[in-house]
Formats: sequence, structure tokens, C-alpha cells
Amino acid sequence: MFVRTLDRSLSRGAIVLVIVLGLVSLVLAVGSPADAKTIRERFFGIHDSVVASGDIPRVTTGAIRLWETGTSWREIERSPGSFDWTQLDAAVTNAEANGLRPLIVLGQTPRFYARNPGAPGAYGRGASSMPSIRAWTRYVGRVAHRYGTAVDYQIWNEPNVIGYWTGTVEQMATLTVTASRKITAVLGRHATITGPSFPLRLNSQKAWYQEYWHQTAGGRSLASYVDVIGATLYPQEDEAPEGQLPLLRFARQALPAAGRHKPLWNMEINYGLRGGPTAKRISRAKQASYASRTLLLNANSHVGRMYWFSWNISGIANTHLRRPAGGLTRAGRAWNVTHGWLLDTVPKGCHQSVDGRLQGLWTCKLRAGADEVRRVYYKPTGDAVPVTTVRSTRSWSDLAGHVTTRRGSFPISVGQLPVMVSSRR
Repeated sequence: MFVRTLDRSLSRGAIVLVIVLGLVSLVLAVGSPADAKTIRERFFGIHDSVVASGDIPRVTTGAIRLWETGTSWREIERSPGSFDWTQLDAAVTNAEANGLRPLIVLGQTPRFYARNPGAPGAYGRGASSMPSIRAWTRYVGRVAHRYGTAVDYQIWNEPNVIGYWTGTVEQMATLTVTASRKITAVLGRHATITGPSFPLRLNSQKAWYQEYWHQTAGGRSLASYVDVIGATLYPQEDEAPEGQLPLLRFARQALPAAGRHKPLWNMEINYGLRGGPTAKRISRAKQASYASRTLLLNANSHVGRMYWFSWNISGIANTHLRRPAGGLTRAGRAWNVTHGWLLDTVPKGCHQSVDGRLQGLWTCKLRAGADEVRRVYYKPTGDAVPVTTVRSTRSWSDLAGHVTTRRGSFPISVGQLPVMVSSRR
């Protein structure tokens, strides 16, 4: 997560015509149905900082990113050549026992291997420094031998933020190529290797991202050394879930040709983050809406996996899935309901109407099985609007999980809380 050092980052829609509810409307399109893939359990990812202690998120998920979990390189190798796997073993074991696919984030640098041991870092002096390549290669190889293909591997966390990386773009490219070659030598092409995660809300962060992905090694594009592109899609502090969509478009468009058809994973997402200890609070209803819309928009933008930050988040973000004393918040329950809407469906894209009384209304379309279409409607701001369902409607569901069986065409009121209408194909 980048908020601690947000202001110290390094310097280095097509418009289409569609039919909405039987009316011709001008809309802003999100997603390309030609690229659509079925949403499976691993799409729903999360962070949990205490997973090694046996904790497990109580929202329905299928993947977990091991970051800020006591499992970084400098927390494993505390003296040269001496590895303590206790914390990482516990995190991986607990995740797997609960059906969650672990993503191990490689780094941060132990100070005794740092080329610049005095480099400032969010996790101590030298943590953000370029390490010894020999030590890096040995560490990566040990991790790969220990966990094999039961986990996924990420090169580094947010190298375009100075708290996590003070080396150069070229040095991060070297770490990427070295780690990729070592993991491949140990596991073959069966392992999943993701590039570093990159926040993209500042221009300097975007420039770093673009420069990194246009590096080459051995006559090959850097993108050819990874299986997945990683981005951290936090929007600006006052923006809603739709604010991540321009960042996602940039993340894809800025890639070289070798990276444009690779899966892209959203490594961290939440709202209200502003580089300080607390975010501006929002209502429980808005939190529920944000959680649901995040899942819908990422799925319909063909993000391969999305990791919510975090199951046990503090006040640095404004949307919380769990209560301080335990149990799900309204947003946590909304996550589970939306999970049910999305699982095993093929997303067909989201569209925002800019026409007439339906201006601002979003419609996300999902194909479920051979004979069902699910349309999810929401209107982020302003007054609710009446939406008339299609004639083949079977039922509709609200974000609290209440299902109303009703056939035919009828009006429903749509506001900031998404509702899902099920109909025949």
C-alpha cells in the first residue's frame, strides 16, 4: 500500500450507440465483450495482515495477497544465509486450508544485502535499496523450491513509490528478469509470475510505469518475462469506484505490444486514501455501494483478479468490510451479495447513460449459463430513477440479498445501491 509515502513518489470509452431499456441512448462503454472470460472464485482477492495467525476473511474470496503480513524477504532472512520460514509457512498453510490462492510478494531488501543500507524505507533502512543480485537470486530460488506452483509470485511492491524502492527503473527491470529466470529454472513455465504492482494516480507514477515496461533484456521486452501485469488502482481521495477506470485504461494503453494481451490484476483497491492516517468518512450505504460497484466494474473491465485492501483495514481508507469487533459490515454483506451475482458469469460490459431522464444510470450486463441474463443497475449520484425491466424478467435482487420473484416488465427504483434483474436470454 502506498499511502504512507504518497507525496514522495519518484519522478522518473469509446463513445458508442446502444439500446438501453428499449430506448436509444448515448453511453460511455466499459469493457470489451470480445475479451470476456467467466468469473471464477480466484477473481475475488483480498489482503489480510494477520493471516499467518490463523485469521481468515469472512467475505467470500478465492485469493489472498501476502503483503504487510510479516512475510517480506527482510523478515525471512534476518542474517545472511539464515532463513526463518515460520510466518510465511503459516500464512500459506492457512490460506490454502481455506481455499485461498496465495500471492507471495518478493522483497523488501535485508539491510546487510542493500547496496545503499542507509536508504529510507517504509520498512526500515535499506529495505527500499537495490539488493545484491547473488543474494536476490538465492532468496527467490529458495522461495520457489519451498512453495512451488501452489502459490503465485510477485516481483516487488510499488517500486514507483520511494518508500518501497529507491533504486532505478533499470535496476528494477534487472530484478524482474533475474527472478523470472530463477523461478522458471526451478518450476518451468508452470508458475505464475506477476510484474510489480504500480499505483498510477500521480503523473510521476505513470511515467515510472511506462518507462519500466519499455525496458528490454536479452533482446526481449520486459513484459515477456512475466505472466501478469500488476497495477494498484486507488483513485483520487475524493473519487468513487468509477475513478479507477481511467487508470485502468492507462495501465493497458501504456504497455508495449508484448504486454497488452497479458492478464492485468488490480493489486490493491479501496477509497478515500490521501497519504495520511485517516480518510474522510462516508455513510454505510455508500460503503456498501462502493464495495459492490468495485467488483462489478473490475469484472466488466476484464481485470483478471482484484485484491481488496484490506480485510482488517484501519481508518486510512473509508470502506470497511468488517466491524472492529468482528462480523461483516453492510459493505461486507454487499460484497457477498455481489459475489453471488458475478460468480460463474461472463461479463458483457458496463455502460453509463448520458441521455434524458436516465442520465448517470449505469447498466452492467452478465451472461449466466445458457439461458439467463443478469442486468445490474445503479445510479451513483442524484435522485433515484424508475427503470423498467425487460419483458423476459424472472426476478430482481437488492444489495441486501432480498430476491423478489416477478415475471414480465415492471418498474423498479434505482439509486446508488446496485440492484440485479434476472431475465431469460
